Amino acid sequence: MGDVVHFVPRAEREASGNLADFIRLAKEGLTAFANGGAWDRDKWQQNETIVVFATKTAPLNSYSFTPFVEPFMQFAKAYIRYRYSHRPVKSLAMMLQALRCVEAGLLAACGRGDVGLLSGAVMDVCANKCKEFYSSEDVHHKTGLQLQAVFDFLRENSLVPSLPAWKSPFKKPVILTEDLGEAGQAHRMKKLPTNEAMLAVADVFALADDRESQFYSSIFILLMAAPGRVSEVLKLPIDCIQWEEDDDGNLQMFLRWNAAKGKGATKKWVVPVMHDVVKEAVRRLIEIGAPARELVRAAFEGSTSSSEDVGTSNLIKEFGGFYWPFLDEKRVLTTWSALCLHRENEFSREKEIRPDSWRIPSANEVNKRLGAGSGHGESLFDRMGLRNLDGTRITLTSHQLRHWLSTMSERAGMDDYSLARWAGRAKVSDNRHYDHRSPEERLEAARGLLPMQPAPLLERIKQRQPVTYQELGTDRLGTAKATLYGMCVHDYAMAPCQKQRECMTCKEHACIKGDHVALDRIRLLEAQTEKLLQQAMKAHEDGDFGADRWVDNHKWKLAHVKAMRMALEHPNVLEGAVLRIPDGHDPSPVRRALMDLGVVEVPSMDALGPKMIALALT
Repeated sequence: MGDVVHFVPRAEREASGNLADFIRLAKEGLTAFANGGAWDRDKWQQNETIVVFATKTAPLNSYSFTPFVEPFMQFAKAYIRYRYSHRPVKSLAMMLQALRCVEAGLLAACGRGDVGLLSGAVMDVCANKCKEFYSSEDVHHKTGLQLQAVFDFLRENSLVPSLPAWKSPFKKPVILTEDLGEAGQAHRMKKLPTNEAMLAVADVFALADDRESQFYSSIFILLMAAPGRVSEVLKLPIDCIQWEEDDDGNLQMFLRWNAAKGKGATKKWVVPVMHDVVKEAVRRLIEIGAPARELVRAAFEGSTSSSEDVGTSNLIKEFGGFYWPFLDEKRVLTTWSALCLHRENEFSREKEIRPDSWRIPSANEVNKRLGAGSGHGESLFDRMGLRNLDGTRITLTSHQLRHWLSTMSERAGMDDYSLARWAGRAKVSDNRHYDHRSPEERLEAARGLLPMQPAPLLERIKQRQPVTYQELGTDRLGTAKATLYGMCVHDYAMAPCQKQRECMTCKEHACIKGDHVALDRIRLLEAQTEKLLQQAMKAHEDGDFGADRWVDNHKWKLAHVKAMRMALEHPNVLEGAVLRIPDGHDPSPVRRALMDLGVVEVPSMDALGPKMIALALT
């Protein structure tokens, strides 16, 4: 691609001048896509990356398209070449989708495809075009981010005058594997194949009796041996099976794997029950692809000799690909070492096998044999008469096998780190996209890992969290009410409070040892009650009518408050202990009548103390 050149805008220039300079720099100073197409072409190619500068305002498909209008075309080409030069990627699809929305928005709002006409209102029109062109929320989100990147680039480099900041209005869609609603349930059912369908995959491998079914069912088996993408299986080497001793000295099988999406080379361990079937699958693939591998090896040796013939040169040109003699841009796997190599028309029923050819099947061809999509013809399941239990066709995608394996591993209790390594995922957090367990299953697994133990009573009271009646010694369903001094277990559904909020003389009130806030309030109440008692006693000495009743009332209350305070301060009372006054000190109306008749002894205030309060709780 040549040297990377950074475009530096000159702020003092007009935006139109900066835009012209930017296009000139991309056209004359950068070389990306120069091999696959000149600047004036509407379709560019660099290795496997293809760019089609096609508008979305006219019919667009794989066979025909209408180019962008001018002058938008010049900016689009400059932007693509500049971005790709600084960060080469395999796919520019989202970037192109964003540019198509920008062009459509400009034409709809301004009538011309000129980025210099962009404004806040026009940018919103571009976002609306994104909603009009595409239906997927995920596509909206990703295209919206690319729209935002285009507008930021124009503003930061002063290519458009006075362009305001703009943020994509499309939120990241909910991860449906974690959604608890009907949409999440439907998504999980769609992604996760049934166990019957997975058993049918094994049946296809066992019943395979021709090259096509043996070849593709072997690929199915490798996809079932460990979670993987079909693109990764198609690039396995012929010596992918390796062995290594475990800690007990037993030989364990693993597959040499090159994971996509940044994980790189890794080991895919195969469970012992799958050893024999994996070996048989690899043997079949090696046998079917042997003629193609021999031809590739001969072509390579012929191309390196001094007497290379025209036929060999033409073969390499037709089948060698961009990275000859390697299979892809990673330049790790040579073509003749590819496990899934075969000849052209190897599995065709209408055409003769082309002996002087080689190729790797595509993911679509694998999915076709699994019955994926509509209009893909007969699958291997159809050919062998395998159906769902309800009689419908079995339709799977290669990626569903990955989802099924991941979910079954989660259900079996595999930890996230081990699963991410086994599946070849760069990030452990990616496991969630493949976990299709129901919310109930996840909750059950979490309970098994982390037994739910309620926080101590005292801690929950300090945090103002709910406390049940049972935790306070009352055999009744419900939640206790918080008071200034502790917790109340009175059932207000049966009757209102009979004590007029005199909580400290009520047997339905409980105090908790260790609640220092409540203890401070009890101390304050004790001091206030003592002061009221002194005032009542002075009034009684002065001969005030009814003062004697107040003296008795305050003495009764003070005795209980002081006894509770002493119990809460006592070092032998454990933190979190629940304390309340004895039942006899708060008699029911019936018991009170019996006291008046002398049938039941009236409790003495002199006997009331911290020892009695503590014993009342045991």
